[in-house]
Amino acid sequence: MDARTAVAWLHRRAGFGLPAAELDAAAARGAAAELDRLLDPGATGIPAPPDPWDDARVPRDPQASREARGYVLDAWVERLVTTTRPLHDRLTFVWHGWLVSAMDKVRSPRLMVDHVRLLERLGRGPYPDLLRAVTTDGAMLVYLDGTQSTGASPNENYSRELLELFALGVGAFTEADVQAGARALTGWVVRPRVGDVRFVPRRHDATPQRYLRVGGVRDVDGVIAAVAQHPALPRFVAARFARELLGTVDDEVVDGLARTFVASGLRVDALVRATLEAGLAGASTPVVLGPLPWLVMAQRVTGARIDSRLRLLALRDAGHLPMFPPNVAGWPGGPAWFAAGTVVARTRLAAAVAAATPAGPLRAAADAADLDALAALLGVNGFGAATATTLRSAGDGRQRIALALLSPELVIA
Repeated sequence: MDARTAVAWLHRRAGFGLPAAELDAAAARGAAAELDRLLDPGATGIPAPPDPWDDARVPRDPQASREARGYVLDAWVERLVTTTRPLHDRLTFVWHGWLVSAMDKVRSPRLMVDHVRLLERLGRGPYPDLLRAVTTDGAMLVYLDGTQSTGASPNENYSRELLELFALGVGAFTEADVQAGARALTGWVVRPRVGDVRFVPRRHDATPQRYLRVGGVRDVDGVIAAVAQHPALPRFVAARFARELLGTVDDEVVDGLARTFVASGLRVDALVRATLEAGLAGASTPVVLGPLPWLVMAQRVTGARIDSRLRLLALRDAGHLPMFPPNVAGWPGGPAWFAAGTVVARTRLAAAVAAATPAGPLRAAADAADLDALAALLGVNGFGAATATTLRSAGDGRQRIALALLSPELVIA
């Protein structure tokens, strides 16, 4: 693929798209240089965006108001729209849909915000470090009932999801491993109104467990060490990133990514680099963008600013409201994003973005039905025949922008 197409692919898969002028500048640098900038923006002088939340507006109380929760959600979405480090923020959202906690059960806005901050802070380093931190994170302890787990009555929820969804996958462990892990993980408590997480020895079962064929496991560190050395972990994580960034789980590609992951010491940034390099080399298939990354991309490429309440309500109706994944498995993705309710909500968002697109080259191209210019300004390599026919029949420029945003060329990356 040519440089502009390659860079556009990078930013649509690993970021949130680029306005046309920035895309042209990135294409001039070349795909390899742009990948370096995405992975290590600090090395090229790109400043880190400020933390999106004002802690004074983020209560710890699980009985927080609807307004406080709305602020927390909208501040995060706005950060994605304005971020100077898109790959870092995209990865944080990927982790949010993988190492899942959710506001509807956690309830404390501050626990959820601190959970997201943890994902951002550790989400590009060694994966075992991220798993270790998540295991005793306040939001996770509440969400998967770790606070109710005692030596006398160990709760198996987190122990099971750690193995099945977070690290190894179905078939790589036994029920005995789930039970042993649950015992080793007992003893952690959270006080949401205070915000602290503590280990309480009298609530812990310190009996040495045999866990994932490792003897003597009796605490969080032992659990994570055993998970990290399990042979299923590298391939499980590599396959998850391949599905997310490449849209494929081709065995040869995933095996190569897993080898790179192991050689790096299980570093996420090394795995992401290898995955995106594989994509630039042609190892990718189409991916349906979820409503949230699609909306963020639409706002970034058009420069539109839309009403925050409308944005959150439509994302809720689309089934992709941040901090509200449907269950511990996260958002289903793929064909699920073509459900009727999601399509209707996406249409409403596209109309809002089109109406708020400021005057400039994009609006001019849409008004003039200059489809080549419109495609280039939206960051795609032209429109197919069916899309072009639909766009030419639009009643005006704003409708044409909305239809373009809803086209396969913009919804499928």
